[in-house]
Amino acid sequence: MGFGLMFMRVSDPEVVDADRVGLAEFLAEEGLSSSEESGELVRISDGEALTFDGEWTDLRLDPLTQAEPVSGGIDHATLTEQEVTFIFGLCAAGKMMIINPQGEPMYIVPAGTHDRGDLPDPDATVWVHTPEELAHALGSSFGDFASFRDRALGLSDSGAADGLA
Repeated sequence: MGFGLMFMRVSDPEVVDADRVGLAEFLAEEGLSSSEESGELVRISDGEALTFDGEWTDLRLDPLTQAEPVSGGIDHATLTEQEVTFIFGLCAAGKMMIINPQGEPMYIVPAGTHDRGDLPDPDATVWVHTPEELAHALGSSFGDFASFRDRALGLSDSGAADGLA
């Protein structure tokens, strides 16, 4: 079981380019490259596809050489600790937000990558500062999310999630 997420950088209402240098550095640190054809992430060491906890993933990232804005996504997120940690790091490095088409929260901003003014709907947004907060925002019930959102809304990026469980 899993659900899809999209990763992109926006400046309301436009999709803008991700931080390509940040993404390239992150991929290099992880020993990965993005396939020019499919966007699949593969290990540089052996050309094998990226896995999380030994399981295949369909996480993809646009080629960093394309002319259009770079974005990414995952069609079947399972929210394992390893997967969430990777997604958080990838999005922080690329200054991308996470869009959750399934609903609440619709927009998740990791590591202060966007300001309130950049967002299409700040009221449907949470700011997370750690992979654990990201897992909570994606995996909690709506009631948990509403409580989390109410505490986070209106606070600055740097303190939006301080002290939140």
